[in-house]
Amino acid sequence: MSGYQSHFNNNRGKEQMKLTILGSGYFIPTKDRNSSGYLLEIGGESILLDSGSGILRQLIRSGHFIWEIQKIFYSHFHIDHTADLPPILFTRKYSKPDSCDERELSIFAHPDFNKFIETFENLYGQWINNPDYPYKFHPIMPGEYSFDTFDISVFKGNHTDQSLMFRFKDKVGKSLIYTGDTGFSDALIEASQNASVLLIECSSSDSNPVDGHMTPSELSTLIHESRPELTLLTHISPETDYETLIDKINVPSGCEIKMAEDFLTIDI
Repeated sequence: MSGYQSHFNNNRGKEQMKLTILGSGYFIPTKDRNSSGYLLEIGGESILLDSGSGILRQLIRSGHFIWEIQKIFYSHFHIDHTADLPPILFTRKYSKPDSCDERELSIFAHPDFNKFIETFENLYGQWINNPDYPYKFHPIMPGEYSFDTFDISVFKGNHTDQSLMFRFKDKVGKSLIYTGDTGFSDALIEASQNASVLLIECSSSDSNPVDGHMTPSELSTLIHESRPELTLLTHISPETDYETLIDKINVPSGCEIKMAEDFLTIDI
């Protein structure tokens, strides 16, 4: 692990914000990279950021289980970011938590995500609805939101009409921004300003740019403009996995960059 983790390990106790990479890959999973999904532990809560195909199993492999999850935030609706929601709800229906505490699951996404929820319920009905441990959809749009143990700033992502970026801030001021899939934008620069960790996709190359996805040259500009402490590259496509991405990105002094890997854990 880099010096970034050790620098923060000594500063915080058990409430320290922690990020675990469950899926660092693209819509095409590979031997080493699952589709998108991340576990964020913040303020004593466990949160999923997206749940692409295979994330439920990745969560278990990381030493966690679905009953630990209180909230899921979805960056957008593409299958490689949402496919495991029905399996998650199915698992919550037919397994039981260790305690009898209230275990409602809160799902946050663009308001249009309600159409997905309604479709799942029409398809699966009683197989995913557990009245004892229900789930609830909460529409969310760009703006500021406060929860008991953390705050969130939500920004519009440059990918689909419903794309959102989330900046989480804990009660001691540490911050993580999760961009989901996104292209370069002024909102991205604003969202990333002086973040403790910038968890950002890099699935496009300068030689073959793809609209709505970041290239190494765009990342260089972004890091110089926003100065995050650590930039963590994720959503790695087979094309970009074959390149040495970090060597192509110009990182200013005082900033750090690294490639995400499945099951990598970062203490923030």
